[in-house]
Amino acid sequence: MTIIDLLEKAAHRYPDQVSIVSGETRMTNKELLDRIYRLGNALVELGLNKGDRVAVLMYNCHQIVESFYGIASAGLVLVPVNFRVSSPELSYVLNDSEAKAIIFGEEFQDLVTSVLSEAGTVRTAICVSKEVSGKILSFERLIARSSPRKPEVKISAEDLISLRYTAGTTGKPKGVVHSHRSNVIAVYNALMDGLDIQQGDAIALSGPVTHASGSMIIPHIVRGAKVVLLPKFDVTMLLETVQKEKITTLYLVPTMIAMILAHPDLEKYDLSTINTIRYGASPISPSLLRRAIEVFGNVFVQGYGLTEGSMPLTLLRKEDHVLDGGENSLKRLTSIGREVTVAKVRIMDENGNLLPPGEIGEIVVQSEQVMEGYWRNPEATAEAFRWGWLHTRDVGYMDEDGYIYLVDRKDDMIVTGGFNVYPKEVEDVLSAHPAVLEAAVFGVPDEKWGEAVKAVVSLKPGMQATEEELIEHCRKHLAGFKKPKSIEFMKELPKNAYGKILRRELKAPYWKGRDRMIS
Repeated sequence: MTIIDLLEKAAHRYPDQVSIVSGETRMTNKELLDRIYRLGNALVELGLNKGDRVAVLMYNCHQIVESFYGIASAGLVLVPVNFRVSSPELSYVLNDSEAKAIIFGEEFQDLVTSVLSEAGTVRTAICVSKEVSGKILSFERLIARSSPRKPEVKISAEDLISLRYTAGTTGKPKGVVHSHRSNVIAVYNALMDGLDIQQGDAIALSGPVTHASGSMIIPHIVRGAKVVLLPKFDVTMLLETVQKEKITTLYLVPTMIAMILAHPDLEKYDLSTINTIRYGASPISPSLLRRAIEVFGNVFVQGYGLTEGSMPLTLLRKEDHVLDGGENSLKRLTSIGREVTVAKVRIMDENGNLLPPGEIGEIVVQSEQVMEGYWRNPEATAEAFRWGWLHTRDVGYMDEDGYIYLVDRKDDMIVTGGFNVYPKEVEDVLSAHPAVLEAAVFGVPDEKWGEAVKAVVSLKPGMQATEEELIEHCRKHLAGFKKPKSIEFMKELPKNAYGKILRRELKAPYWKGRDRMIS
């Protein structure tokens, strides 16, 4: 079974169902498959062969969906590129993947043309624009002149479908290789465990579909639901879309949830059609989640995953989001849920031993959903799959009922005076303060303690708080060695394209001139 098989099923079962909405464009399943096949045939006619890599760089739009699956239909390998990419980063991705072609939005034409001379393997550049010049080809012209028949390329479940680059917080980004099989299993897990999608439902995607939100496209299409693509996250635009398109599902990261709740006109919009809000990509503070449930009701589903393991690996379902239950129910709000059907998720120590409930270790995974390995990097692949499990680099523990609690990233742990401090715990306490919108916690050099706990926070609009007030707030809820020694304020914390706060960007200046960011 391949992803293309799933798209064919949707086109046969729901041919006239609108599956993609992008701006003024409304496209049925039949029309979508037609354009997917046309693009696949165009790429074959341009001389690309099965297994060749094709980069895609554009904002959310119907052409990015057509590109993802048009590439797959021709047996080619998608290389999705973060739309916030810099020139050196784009050059690196194109050269490391040895991409033969790139498909891009007109907003990125200057960037792409500036690096083409450095990208030695790229021989085809296709622009989504009404006008093109020079050797750049027109996306729409290629589609118009190509056959709508299924490309005559044999594809199997074992064939590669994507090469996705990690965020690269340590060293150069690594290419993560996935197969059609891993993608199909991810769709199965999403539908089996976390999403009750009905024909006629609608999801709005405002986060970049090159990342986690893209995992929601196929599950909705195969159920006869509608996918509404927004070019960027804008609270007002999103709320207007929910009302206009009668959106039933949202996919959000915690930062987005906080911004929606802070919108001054939230109550003016009709959001009654929303029955599911899927969230993930970064940890959510318990206080933010409680506020969100109070506003939207019992509609939340949390998913945990990573580039190497896909989404979802664990799910905290709607029935787990209980505010008026007992102590265990409230505690579960801080978990990432339980493993999905086709995955084993466990906790492992440094010696490869699986740990019993309650003990902290690294979260590890076994599933056909995980990556094949790192692109042309056997050493890193072997390291990631030690003892036969995919190592996530996330630290956590499992309770007696199988719920997994994320403690922090393995590389972000702070060691102060010989004691371990996990930033997320401190961030959760800071975020519970009524004036705090977001918080980032990290270690900075300290002559006495080795490392000191440092926090940077942004406040809610119109709210005030002092450094002393927030430190005192932490003192009431944390052991003394865990509270921040100092706190700085920023109007907005830096984030990547996926809404994750860039701890390392905040941390780096304090470690300048040192060999490593640990003491």
